[in-house]
Amino acid sequence: MVEDDKPKESLEELVTRQNEVLSKISKYFSPDEEESRRARLAKVIAKAGSILILLVSGIIGSGELGIWVIDQYKLRTLASDYAEVGKDLLYSENNVEVSKKFIGKALELRPDDAEYLQLDAYIDGMSAIRDLYNLDRPYNSAELKRAHEALAKSVLLKTQEPDAPEPYILRGQIYAALKDYDRARSMLKTAIEISPTNDFAFMRLGVVAYSAGEREQAISHLNTAINLNPKSKWAYLWLGVISSESKKFDTDTTLKWFTKALEIDPRFDLAHYNIAWNYLRQKPRNYVKAEKSFRKALALNPDYKEAFYGLAMTYGYQNKYKIAHSYLSRAIEVDPLFLTAWKWRAIVNDEMKAYDKSLDDFSQAIKLDPANSNIYMRRARVFTKKKLYNEAMEDLLLAKSFNPKNPRISFYLARIYRDLGQVDAALSTINKTIELKAKYADAYSLRAEIKVSQGDFANAYSDFQKAIESTSYRKERFLNKRASVYFERKRFQEALTDYLKVTKLAPQDASAWLGLTKIYIQLNQKLKAQSSLSEFIKMKPNDSNVNALRQQIRSIE
Repeated sequence: MVEDDKPKESLEELVTRQNEVLSKISKYFSPDEEESRRARLAKVIAKAGSILILLVSGIIGSGELGIWVIDQYKLRTLASDYAEVGKDLLYSENNVEVSKKFIGKALELRPDDAEYLQLDAYIDGMSAIRDLYNLDRPYNSAELKRAHEALAKSVLLKTQEPDAPEPYILRGQIYAALKDYDRARSMLKTAIEISPTNDFAFMRLGVVAYSAGEREQAISHLNTAINLNPKSKWAYLWLGVISSESKKFDTDTTLKWFTKALEIDPRFDLAHYNIAWNYLRQKPRNYVKAEKSFRKALALNPDYKEAFYGLAMTYGYQNKYKIAHSYLSRAIEVDPLFLTAWKWRAIVNDEMKAYDKSLDDFSQAIKLDPANSNIYMRRARVFTKKKLYNEAMEDLLLAKSFNPKNPRISFYLARIYRDLGQVDAALSTINKTIELKAKYADAYSLRAEIKVSQGDFANAYSDFQKAIESTSYRKERFLNKRASVYFERKRFQEALTDYLKVTKLAPQDASAWLGLTKIYIQLNQKLKAQSSLSEFIKMKPNDSNVNALRQQIRSIE
């Protein structure tokens, strides 16, 4: 017997080789490989079949079948192109309406295509989410129904395609819009487990984390989204939003993130909108740049209701209430359920002394959010100006039941007590107000006015000073009030100092120029009195004081 020249194989080597063979066989017949093989085979068969049909049709002289095959191929290609554009518009532009139209075109061409049907359902769900995210009030029954329908569609998507991340992203965003952050987080994490490189899922997870008060975690998720996709404009946008709402607000840092988003997409209306608010948060506010950015956002999205509101605030901060009113009305035309616009138009009407219109707008806002203590409180303020104290008290007590620790409610109650001559109740209530909020400028000013009525001028001047020091917003209000008290007490130099400060802070404040005119007359300073009166006339040419003041100035030697 001749021995084999080959060395004998050990048992361990034999087992190893068998395992390798079994692994290859297992991989070859695995579901993934089988599915991939079937897909490749289907493409080959389809291509070969098309060629064969074309050959046969050419041989038998019938070109119609070949033409039909070519037409079908073109339809499939066109439908696929529509679907791809729709996907791109959804993920990169967040343009649900146009995306829906493109997917609709794809479905018209191939109505039974499962992928397009799933994408259509996904877009419907995203549309419902966008509306819920943008609400500035409690959602109504119709909106809640849409949310539930979107949830149902997400379940349908999951059933049709259980291994796709989209159903979980959709459900995650619905839960986030409904402020159910735990379930939102769970769904988005599942999407990431399915698709670990899905930057969109990481971006949405960052938004959920920020909404839930987890700032650092949110930043981490957004940075991950950017690492996965350096052109994720949404991640840059949200980093800018987080920066803009930080306690340590830094204009340059915030602007950097929004600028990054615009470098990726110069037509990104949300970036322009947020940049505008960035300019309004600066100290001092940059009204020119803010208006320019709001207008860019509107040029890109003419129905951008929040941008109309932003323009209104830009003019409102400058006391240009008529223009502000126009933009708020435009916002309401775009969306009659826009609570913020109704509330701020009511406030602007109040500033313009159109009290009845203000009450109407506040009442409309209350219909949209019947448990909003802030709106009841503000409406009470207007009732007070109209001396409708019973209605005002009713609103304030209702507001207090919703928010018992709101210092402004106590402030308005104190003012009513003051107006009704209940001085002890007014003082007691205003002191409680200041306990609730130590730096409450209007509360100090009201207490100062009460002290003046009691003849306690020393404490009144002290409280006026605390009011001035407690605010950076329209200090001129309190300077004017204190100057008026100084003038009545014939302390003309102190009054003069306060009025001059007002003319620097608010050159368009007519009351300060009127006050200066009266002081210069008392001090026999004719030229300065004439100059001050001239400034006053520019703003109040028909004021009843003008002729009398002219006579007094002429009498100065």
